Amino acid sequence: MQAGQQNVLVHVRVTAAILLTICAVAFASDTKPSSTAGSSVAKAARPDLIFVQAADYSDRGGAQRFPEGSRIVRLHSQTYHAVPVDLTPEFFAAADPQVDFDAARILFSGQKARGDKWQVWEMDADGSNQRQVTRCAEDCLRPGYLPGDEIVFTVLEEKDGSLASHLAVANSEGSNVHPITFSPGDWWFETVLRDGRVLASASWPLSSAQQGSAPRLFYTLRPDGAAMDSFRCEHQPSIVREDAQELEDGSIIYISTAVHPSETGGKLTEIQRGALAENKIESSGAGYLSPRPYFENQLIVSRQQSQSSGAPQKFALYSFDLQKQVLGPVLYSHAHLSSIQAVALAAHAVPKKFWSTLNPDSKFGYFISLDSYSSADAPNGRVASAIAQVRVVTRRSGENQDFILGQAPVEKDGSFYVEVPANQPVRFELLDADGKLIVAEKSWIWARPGEQRGCAGCHGDKALTPENRWPMTLKRFDTPTHLDKTENASAKTN
Repeated sequence: MQAGQQNVLVHVRVTAAILLTICAVAFASDTKPSSTAGSSVAKAARPDLIFVQAADYSDRGGAQRFPEGSRIVRLHSQTYHAVPVDLTPEFFAAADPQVDFDAARILFSGQKARGDKWQVWEMDADGSNQRQVTRCAEDCLRPGYLPGDEIVFTVLEEKDGSLASHLAVANSEGSNVHPITFSPGDWWFETVLRDGRVLASASWPLSSAQQGSAPRLFYTLRPDGAAMDSFRCEHQPSIVREDAQELEDGSIIYISTAVHPSETGGKLTEIQRGALAENKIESSGAGYLSPRPYFENQLIVSRQQSQSSGAPQKFALYSFDLQKQVLGPVLYSHAHLSSIQAVALAAHAVPKKFWSTLNPDSKFGYFISLDSYSSADAPNGRVASAIAQVRVVTRRSGENQDFILGQAPVEKDGSFYVEVPANQPVRFELLDADGKLIVAEKSWIWARPGEQRGCAGCHGDKALTPENRWPMTLKRFDTPTHLDKTENASAKTN
């Protein structure tokens, strides 16, 4: 290949990388219940409800969320006063129902017997034709439908006495299971957005914090694990964000709670489409769980019920008018069981499908930073010290220790371009000319095989567009700095 052709290919590959802008993340019984239906809700328009009933529930319990078991039920829209139909009578625990795009099938997590590993199952909307989808050695739960006959779910496993989780994708019949997250962070699947991206929650920063002891942010990534990015840079240190769903207008509705909550449930919170900050919805202050789209601009939510002193918390189903921010009538309640994770049995749009552009034969991914001086964490948004090099740190699979992959030059304009091992967590540290640390990213990120990743700066402001210029690191017309010292990498001690 001629040198001129090589230069053209470098330009094409790097130009694609610049167009990919990421925000570098910084650091029981069937007793007839009491229930009412609001007169303002037209019965003819109401869809059936699929939801979970449980005597005991912990939203931070992981695989132990339902210590006394649970069941998935269907409540018919014309008989909201009646007893719901148990769709999973042969399961010790069943949860996380997801309705497919045609409202014909339900994907869910199931535990056949107490102590079994959670597996992903599917059934028809009437509970028939149940089939096991996954056969995981770990707990596989919280599934969701993807376009193209694929599913995404959370894999929860125990490592060295602590719990760790990641996201995985499989074909709809359960074959070709493969991970799509490659860093610590206690990853949980939340929902699939209409634009095709997967919305997940994970700890902030993305590190090996003990499960439930760190704040949580939302992150997006493609179904092939590429283009992982923070959804919004909300770094309040005491907030956990989870239980998210996308609304018809593109807003995200979810629950925010304290890192160490005193009780189950939290506040209804929203990120409106295009907004950079979240908005807590004013309410009575009672604990909420599992907000979901309902119909006619209404939500269906689980809300904590008043209980006598010492009695366990129970949740009932309500409608909620998001525009008026008014809690509607009780849709369903049970004297002894909580009703949570409700979803309307209604058809909905198929998300867009991302066609993967990864190169499965490649062992490397690429990072380009346009301006490492740009940092929302620094005074006036700029790192004051002169940056000379970037040090790339990684972790080996199964090891809880940092290793240095190597160092690369940072140009005068703050740009750098590096090649790193694919599917491996990395983070970046900026050094001065004497090798002293200036700034260290706290979060781990990754690149998939052949993926070109670009960032505007070191945790730059997502509201600002980077300057339209050709970075100096690309004016050298050479390949990126190759960093792959995983076999002989030195342990990082500072």
